Amino acid sequence: MPNSMCIIGVHLVPSRTACHLVEIELTAPFAEFDFGLVTQEIPGQPRSNWQVAYDEQRIAVHGDACRWVFFFHDLTFDRPLLTPLGPIALPPPTPVPSHLKAIEYLEP
Repeated sequence: MPNSMCIIGVHLVPSRTACHLVEIELTAPFAEFDFGLVTQEIPGQPRSNWQVAYDEQRIAVHGDACRWVFFFHDLTFDRPLLTPLGPIALPPPTPVPSHLKAIEYLEP
């Protein structure tokens, strides 16, 4: 099965700045996925200024699929996330589901 990624949900978390918890599902081989390459373009800015995924956490494994969450600041919903597996459109944000309530955002 080829490596693929889908976004399960995007959830606003309480913070001083706009921050979202993003839940994704990766299919094998997910051990090689580099979260440091998950970003979103900021037009007119060099790539070094773009936000990246951080504090990624594996939350479940089901056979060849694995669910992860990560935090991302300043998402723009009309632009895709850029990933090592290609661009992925963002769904509209929803409230944090109960199975993710224990994931804590720590202010930098």
